[in-house]
Amino acid sequence: MDAAATNRGDYGDKGDEDRSMKTPSPIAAYWQATRAYSFPASIVSVLLGTALAARGYFGAPAQFEGLLLALTLVGALLAQAGGNVLNDYYDFVRGVDSRPDHGSGVLPQGLLTAPQMRRFGTLLLAGAGVCGIALLFLARTENLFAVVVPLALLGLACAVLYTPVLKRYALGDLVIMIAFGLGLTVGTYGVQTPLATTGQLGLIALAALPVTLLVDAILHANNMRDTQTDGASGVRTLASLLGPQGSAALQAVLLFGPVILVLVLALLRILPWTSLAVLLAVPVLIKAYRTGDVPFCAQAHLLFGLLYALSVVVVPHP
Repeated sequence: MDAAATNRGDYGDKGDEDRSMKTPSPIAAYWQATRAYSFPASIVSVLLGTALAARGYFGAPAQFEGLLLALTLVGALLAQAGGNVLNDYYDFVRGVDSRPDHGSGVLPQGLLTAPQMRRFGTLLLAGAGVCGIALLFLARTENLFAVVVPLALLGLACAVLYTPVLKRYALGDLVIMIAFGLGLTVGTYGVQTPLATTGQLGLIALAALPVTLLVDAILHANNMRDTQTDGASGVRTLASLLGPQGSAALQAVLLFGPVILVLVLALLRILPWTSLAVLLAVPVLIKAYRTGDVPFCAQAHLLFGLLYALSVVVVPHP
């Protein structure tokens, strides 16, 4: 799966003053280009899908393979990094991101050239593809070609098409929900478990919805902040379409809806009582909403996601 939707610093693109004071090494510049600070978006979904499979949730036998987890996680991170790099490349060549505090900043600062970024992004996506091919041979799941492969191809398509096509039609939120939330969690679960029916995968998607909404909250906070610059560049987002009041209402749903969902799923015994641990993230969620700060949204997503994954791995399915 990809993370191309982490565009222009969706996890916080405040300029780092130190970056302008000294020139990083080439390796540091390439690392900066990946926007590694956004990697928790992939990590949380992979860990959640793995935890659900490892504890035998939703009718499948408990199944965990460390090698499959490693390949899935590395592949997801490579796809996310590749999407981030290509997103910066397309935004830069189209004049959307010309400020050093947008995206990774490596192109506006002249740390890398546009051709270097294009080649680097392509190489990262190729690495993700290699991980996917390895999973085809190693995964023992019966629904590999029916579920996992289509989701992986959809994720790669999002990484490649996000900036040049999808972002201009206000589809960024849909892309990030597919890439980081539903698709990656369901795909990870499908890689691990040998028996995953359509009904089981539907329940997995339902369990993945809380982290899916929180990932989109990060993107939406970024888009709310950048409404004016996006409009001037011809980029359409839900924030620009809904306006200030509508965007604030949507952000409330994205931030607090996950808590309500977990409470309901726990009451219905779809999730264990330990999942109520996500309530510990509520203070951070409130702060993220009040401040509208992108990094706070990212912190809320990470804290909520880790608590959520731990809560399902400590006990078997109820």
